Amino acid sequence: MSSGLDAFFNPRGVAVIGASDDPKKLGYEVFKNLRSYKGGKVYPINPRREYVQGVKAFKSVLEVPGPVDMAVIVVPKKFVKQALIECGERGVKAVVIITAGFSETGTEGARDEEELVAIARKYGMRIVGPNCVGVMNTRVDLNATFIMPAKKGSVAFVSQSGALGGAIIYKTVKEKVGFSKFVSVGNMADVDFADLMEYLANDPETTAIALYVEGLKDGKRFMEVARKVTRVKPVIALKGGRSEAGSKAVASHTGSLAGNFRVYEAAFKQAGVLVADTIDEMISMARAFTQPLPKGDRVAILTNAGGAGVLLTDQLEARGLKLANLSEGTRARLKSFLPPIASVRNPVDTTAGARGRDYYECVKALLTDSNVDLLVAACVVPTFAGMTPTEHAEGIIKAVKELGEGGVRKPVIAMFMAGHVSEESRRVLEENNIPTYERPEDAAAAATALVRFSRIKGCRGKFDAL
Repeated sequence: MSSGLDAFFNPRGVAVIGASDDPKKLGYEVFKNLRSYKGGKVYPINPRREYVQGVKAFKSVLEVPGPVDMAVIVVPKKFVKQALIECGERGVKAVVIITAGFSETGTEGARDEEELVAIARKYGMRIVGPNCVGVMNTRVDLNATFIMPAKKGSVAFVSQSGALGGAIIYKTVKEKVGFSKFVSVGNMADVDFADLMEYLANDPETTAIALYVEGLKDGKRFMEVARKVTRVKPVIALKGGRSEAGSKAVASHTGSLAGNFRVYEAAFKQAGVLVADTIDEMISMARAFTQPLPKGDRVAILTNAGGAGVLLTDQLEARGLKLANLSEGTRARLKSFLPPIASVRNPVDTTAGARGRDYYECVKALLTDSNVDLLVAACVVPTFAGMTPTEHAEGIIKAVKELGEGGVRKPVIAMFMAGHVSEESRRVLEENNIPTYERPEDAAAAATALVRFSRIKGCRGKFDAL
């Protein structure tokens, strides 16, 4: 059951068991990160310290005076059991066990892990971990991990690998991509993917759920829950352990059985889960869902450089999407304001001299064409001849807003390729919920995810097998 999971994300109080003053210890980073939490008090638990990082410490969670809904255990393995028992006696609802050395180490560790689960069941607690990095809720600045906080966003990310999850957080912070929630599930002794999918399906802060999966302990339940959740929200999975050697590595990493990738892939698709092949593709797909779903798979491309249009066409068609046949009326409308050397067939190439006003008019013309289900708006050359850095982005945004007010709501994916020169444009577009990418393959992955999920949701329109 997913009951009780809200205590992991909105606790009235948090106890850090193993909080430390030593910057070399994980307990130092966890407590330091949690001090920015806005939803309640955070208490350091350390029997040998009166104060930790300048905050009054307690010898045990049993001594904490205020409410404690969640505890983070980051002590050596031999102390974890007693710490968990005290959490149960204190009435803690949610426990994150960062400590490793359990089922991922073999039979003895698995028995120790089963004992922890039995204790949690006795007291009605839920456990994330052990052998994990922790959890985040960016909306309330909850960072119950020992890594940097993710940026605020609308994608929830659940990772079976803590270190990989952390690396993806660092990567997305650099790329200015945000998450709503982050959970490192570790060994999944208790809380697993199915529990979190159920919870996140009802989370208003989350538009899409991204999973890094190595193995499943209860495949049947995962499938049952995924079928229900994907009727409501998209779920994107990246499967680790695809090769034979990778499968063996999974067993030593989290103690899970990886299984045959083709079996997983077929099961994911049967349950409506979108399958990603790479980290970048998983993130690109998940970010797309700030947009409305398309009614079909006909894509229009807008660009100010022909090469970008060619590359986008290749990537879209490789994924099974179609270029829209623009109507005669749309082509005539485009010709009325674009220069004679511009191409008004799909892809629409405005040429490099197009200004923000041209993009505004092009977006309006393309999105009102009944033959167009989805638009990819690319900008390769954003600044020269007096152009402002964001005028093309602002033209796209203005057109989308005006059309939305008039009842025309079709998905728009942006691709601004000019590196740091386009950084401000990408920021402005993202702030207006238009997902923006730098590479054709990422923009195409996003467009494909929208079309695939539209089919899963049963939107009208005929689709080929994607």
